[in-house]
Amino acid sequence: MSRARVAAALRLAGYAAVLVFLGWQVWRVRHGMADSLRAVGWAAALAAGVLAAVGGVPGFVGWRVLLAGLGARLSLRDATRVYFLAGLTRYLPGGVWPTVAHAAMARPLRQPPARLAAAFLASQGLAAVSGVLVGVLALPWLLARSPWWWLLLPACAAAAAPVLAPDLLARLLGAAARLLRRGDAGPLLPGRRALLGATGLMVLGWLISGLHVTVLAVALGADPGPALPLGVGGFALSVVAGLCAVVLPTGLGVREVALALTVATLVGGPDLVTLVALSRVLLTVGDIGSTAVVLALLAATGRRSAGPASPPDPTTAPLPHPTADRLEGAPS
Repeated sequence: MSRARVAAALRLAGYAAVLVFLGWQVWRVRHGMADSLRAVGWAAALAAGVLAAVGGVPGFVGWRVLLAGLGARLSLRDATRVYFLAGLTRYLPGGVWPTVAHAAMARPLRQPPARLAAAFLASQGLAAVSGVLVGVLALPWLLARSPWWWLLLPACAAAAAPVLAPDLLARLLGAAARLLRRGDAGPLLPGRRALLGATGLMVLGWLISGLHVTVLAVALGADPGPALPLGVGGFALSVVAGLCAVVLPTGLGVREVALALTVATLVGGPDLVTLVALSRVLLTVGDIGSTAVVLALLAATGRRSAGPASPPDPTTAPLPHPTADRLEGAPS
């Protein structure tokens, strides 16, 4: 069996494993999910699901900005395919699979695997940076519960350093690589302009996707005033906490605990459990649905663009140029 067929078989096996895992996640909470939907209401659940799904679009655009900053320009079709298909692998246990998937999908596109992997890693880092910055929105209400939340401010300063000083970050990481004898070359990083642009887009994504927590909280009886900053900021902080738990698929468990800690002042008891569980389910279903829609659109546009091949018209074929013939026959 050729190497290409082995690689294709492995990709299909990986996608199948992801779909099985996602299906299991939805299946195991099927009874509680019905109760949660009745408690929240179908209209609020639908609005929250749309916000959770649309919030990922700015992240996709930010990833493309990072790709362009690294010198890799993919067509919209290829970029969409890579981003959404490789993104599904984050549901597999272990934090390395999305990076591996981006690198593996670069070869058929004749792109350097290290460049696509670097763009993905940079996007993950900037997602954490922007998530911590958006989390500051919830800080006034969190401080009213515990002074420990003041630690969020130095975390914000540390998180902003890679964006404001990418050259310094590259030198520090390069020095660490030399100390670990992993090579003397620094990591591949885009410029400050690309980093700032991608960070701004990801902040927008957090603001949109975090609104789904606000919608759920208000539907469960929370005050809309504090529900807006606590829902948006708390969701961003919970996802960042999940990103730190790289061995768990999409921060499973860690994200739920962090979200419950940040929105506990809005709702409590069974309503808190409903909000946290329904948020996870809506995000998972949104990932499945958006990826399915993207793949269907790519398949449909691919069939239209291929079309039936028409035979060439001999009357419109260009005549050979005698000078070109002589040049092609000349020795180099």
